[in-house]
Amino acid sequence: MITTAIVGVHGSGRDAGTYLCALTAVVADISKDQIFPTKNQRRPLPKDVLVVAPWFMAPEDNAPSSSSFPYIQWDDQYPIPHTFRYGAESKPDVKHNRTISSFAAMDVLLEHLCDRKHFPNLSRVVLVGHSAGGQFVQRWALSSSSWCFGGGQFASRWAKTDLPHVRVVVANPRSFAYLDNRRYFISEQAAGAVDYGMSPAENDGTLTPFDKYQLRPPSASEEDGCKEFNRYEWGLDENEKVPAPYVINNVQKLIDHGDNSDLFCRYASRDIVYLSGQRDVETLGSQICGKGREDGYQGPSRRERSERFFAALQLRGGEVEFCRRETKQVHDRHVVKNVGHDHALIFQSPEGIQAIFG
Repeated sequence: MITTAIVGVHGSGRDAGTYLCALTAVVADISKDQIFPTKNQRRPLPKDVLVVAPWFMAPEDNAPSSSSFPYIQWDDQYPIPHTFRYGAESKPDVKHNRTISSFAAMDVLLEHLCDRKHFPNLSRVVLVGHSAGGQFVQRWALSSSSWCFGGGQFASRWAKTDLPHVRVVVANPRSFAYLDNRRYFISEQAAGAVDYGMSPAENDGTLTPFDKYQLRPPSASEEDGCKEFNRYEWGLDENEKVPAPYVINNVQKLIDHGDNSDLFCRYASRDIVYLSGQRDVETLGSQICGKGREDGYQGPSRRERSERFFAALQLRGGEVEFCRRETKQVHDRHVVKNVGHDHALIFQSPEGIQAIFG
């Protein structure tokens, strides 16, 4: 009797098999008292948990040797590396010359799980991604209009109370799709070098000194230095270099003359947990705009980018009073102690287990 489904999205290495193994190991261990964080919480039995690890193939992967079924591939180099992570269209299939967005493919998988004809006892679906997979699930959760979240054109198919609960776990992504054009910049009063105190890898608190930073749109000179900072996939402005019709179709209809309140409220209403490895603090190069622009002013490291994005959500949540959310906090976030950029250690940590099963 399947009651819980876990969908694990791989990173840029497209190593779906290792994600399947890591998550299966978590499922096998959840009955052990010492690793389950909340003692009073009901533990799902391993036999009741389905683990799925989709493989977003690239042309260089060739045909899968384990199956004779048709398969889909996404370009891994053009227009930018790892196109599956931002919802790109697949390579046209040979027979029908048709494409599908990687995000639409995830919708199909999710809706198959939500269909009571297939899984009548399913109560929970968790989609978890790490690194490029973390980028995937964050952007997908922002842009998907799947009826599995409740609402949408097929809302009448089942009452929302009869749908499985959907949670998204975003682990160690390199970058985020911001919902508006504001980023954290050091304030004029605090301009200059910022003392972070102890080594970032040893600090299990907040890395960004928010009392010295301000969330604001870039100045004219800052925007001139990085004109792409708010174009998709780093923001939501249209980007001809990164075509993603799925995202445009699903996101733009919720933005009214520049007001993204409806989009924000929909995103804020979804159950999303962000996980950051305490030691995932390597200073990254910039994929856009050149040295020092931090992928569109998102921050120097994955961990710091995560805490800044999360902080920006909280400020935006305080500005949007009509979301009718039960709590003021938007989503949840945890730092995984003593772990760097490693999907298996993230998933198998107490914080990871709580995010998946809590």
